[in-house]
Amino acid sequence: MKIIKPVLYVLIITAMGCKQVSNESRKPEIDSLSIRQTIYAKGFTISLISNGFIIEVFNPWQGATNIKYRYAFMDETSEDELKGFDEVITFPVQRVVCLSTTHVAFIDLVGESEKIVGISGSELVSNPLVRVGFERGIVRDVGYEQSLNYELLVELKPDVVFSYGVGAESAGYLQKLKDLKIPVVFIADYLEESPLGKSEWVKVFGAIFGKYYESDSLFSEIEGEYLKVKEIVAGSENKPNVFINLPWQEAWYFPGNQSYMASLIEDAGGNYIFSNLTGNHSYPFSVEVALDKGMMADVWINTGTAQTLKNIALEFPRLTILPSYKNGKVFNNNNRTIPTGGNDFWESGVTSPHLILKDLVKIFYPDSLDHDLVYYKQLL
Repeated sequence: MKIIKPVLYVLIITAMGCKQVSNESRKPEIDSLSIRQTIYAKGFTISLISNGFIIEVFNPWQGATNIKYRYAFMDETSEDELKGFDEVITFPVQRVVCLSTTHVAFIDLVGESEKIVGISGSELVSNPLVRVGFERGIVRDVGYEQSLNYELLVELKPDVVFSYGVGAESAGYLQKLKDLKIPVVFIADYLEESPLGKSEWVKVFGAIFGKYYESDSLFSEIEGEYLKVKEIVAGSENKPNVFINLPWQEAWYFPGNQSYMASLIEDAGGNYIFSNLTGNHSYPFSVEVALDKGMMADVWINTGTAQTLKNIALEFPRLTILPSYKNGKVFNNNNRTIPTGGNDFWESGVTSPHLILKDLVKIFYPDSLDHDLVYYKQLL
C-alpha cells in the first residue's frame, strides 16, 4: 500500500480550525468532537488536542480490568501539561524501541522503520530493513522483559519504548524504566479479538509519528480489502470443517469462538470445528478428544513448525489417521519464516489481515479467487 506523503502538522491543525493558544495557557482539554472513534479495536482511544494527541490504552494485559493508561504526545510541553498522564512525550518521535515484532510491522506500515533503534529478540524480527540495521549495528537488541539491558537502553536514548503487558510481571521492568526516565507506552494489539481490531492499532503509531491521518487512510484501505474478500464467501453453503493446531505437552489447545483465529476462519467461510467453545481464551483437550473431533474436519491449518507432512508423521504418528492428513488438506501459516526462527505471520500479518483472509478463502474455496498464498503453504 502506498503511504500518503506527509504534510506539515501545523497545516493539518489549521485546516481543522483548531484554536491555537499560548504555551502559558495551553492545556490538553478534550471535547467530545475531538475523539477519533475506533471501529473495531477495543483497547485504545485517540483524542485530538491543539498541539498533539492523547492516547488512552485500556486493560493492556489478559485478565486486566478497569486499568487505563493515558499518554500525551505534544509538539511542546509545559509543566501544567504534565499532570494526569502516565507519560508526556514530545512528538513526532525520532528514536523508538520495540519489544514486540508487531510494533515493527506497524511502524513499517507508516513508513518510519528508520526510527527504530532497538528491538527485543532480534532473531525473530522478519522486517528486512530492521534486520539490515541490526547487522550494521544501527539497531540493537535490548533483551527481553525481566532481562532487559538497561544500560543499553539508556545509551540508545529512545523517545519511547513500545511494550506489551503481561500482568504483574511487567511491574518490575516498567518501574525500572520509569526510574531511568525512559518513556514506556503499552501496546495491546495482541488482545484484540477482531483481525481488523488488531490492525486498527496502526492509528496509534500514526499519531505518535505525526502521521495520524495517513494511518487512518491506510487502515481504511485494509478494512475495504478485508470486507471485499469476506463478501466473496458470505452465505456459502457446504462450509468446510476446519481443524487447527498441534498437540503440546500431551494437551491440544483450541481457542474460543471469539478469538482472533476463530474470527478469521468464520470470515473466510469456514466452520471452526470447536465453534462451541466460548470466549477468546484457549481450552486444553486430550489428544484423544481432539482426534475424535479432527476426524470430522475437511481442512487442517496452523500445524506449528511443521514444514512437511512427514514432519507431522514423525513427531505425532497417531495424527496420520486424520482425513485431512490423508487427503493432503493440511496448510501451515509458516510460508514466510527466516532461518533464525521468525515467522512473518506474527509480524506483518497484524497489518495485513486482508492477505491472511485471502489465503484462507483460497484454501477453503480453491476456485473462489485468483490468489497465490502469502502466509500459508500446503504441506506436502
